[in-house]
Amino acid sequence: MTIVIDINTFSMVFDKSNVNYDDFEPVKNWLDRKDGFLLFGGTKYIAELTRSYRHMRLVRTLKDAGIAVQIKSDQVDSIEDEIKVLTNGTCCNDQHIMALLAAANCSLLCSRDAKLYPFVTQKQYYPKRIKLRVRIYSSARNTNLLSRTKLNNIRNADL
Repeated sequence: MTIVIDINTFSMVFDKSNVNYDDFEPVKNWLDRKDGFLLFGGTKYIAELTRSYRHMRLVRTLKDAGIAVQIKSDQVDSIEDEIKVLTNGTCCNDQHIMALLAAANCSLLCSRDAKLYPFVTQKQYYPKRIKLRVRIYSSARNTNLLSRTKLNNIRNADL
């Protein structure tokens, strides 16, 4: 399986000194074993990554190790524009994450942003052609969601 990690959750996954690290350590270990892949891409997601030098450097290191995979930004951005129309008038402010999940056909999000959950899990907020059932990793009780995958299962990868 592949995973998109919400920028706000990065330190919980990768920083051992973070108070919530124990809940997210299984994600880090799963990635370290190369059982899954961290996905990133899209103009807004990458802009958020670059605000933290440490996060951007980490993603580059993971990409060089074959653990992180960039999804084509033009694909993500196009879907994001469609999702913005579908979520217009709502409090959703993470359309870029939803678009990244959709562009890559990724069904696993790592996040603690409860405001995002109703949007990311409801198919009415995605374009009709996208058939995606997103699950959310929010604590160690969700380790059953971390299953093995192969690189060739990733859609729109910018390899």
